[in-house]
Amino acid sequence: MFLNRLTLAEKKAFLKVAHHVAHIDNEFSKEEGVIIDKYCMEMQIDDVEYDPNEFDLTSELCIFQEDGHKKIALLELMVLVFSDGHLHHAEETIVNEIVKQFGLNPNLAIVYKEWAKSILSLFVQGEALIHL
Repeated sequence: MFLNRLTLAEKKAFLKVAHHVAHIDNEFSKEEGVIIDKYCMEMQIDDVEYDPNEFDLTSELCIFQEDGHKKIALLELMVLVFSDGHLHHAEETIVNEIVKQFGLNPNLAIVYKEWAKSILSLFVQGEALIHL
């Protein structure tokens, strides 16, 4: 929803982080793949190469300089972690690490989690309306 506001470098970093988050629980779900595809369409860029052995979270997160852009990344990552209907412990841990490295208020993550759940619910309702 807001990813088009990021710089090109931030978009690429976001996709790498998104892949990392999606794979963190060792289960890359169909829903997570759909969300990442939607991220690419929204940002109008091709997907990035993700190699878990070469990925460095701190390096990717350092690309985000503006607080507003950090918040956009966090909001969108919340949609990803809830896309398969489960918040795995590993996903919660990585989200907390991202919040910490971004220097954001941990309470903000709670509000963003609820927003993500609401957005996903509305998306499911919208899909159902299309098929009425």
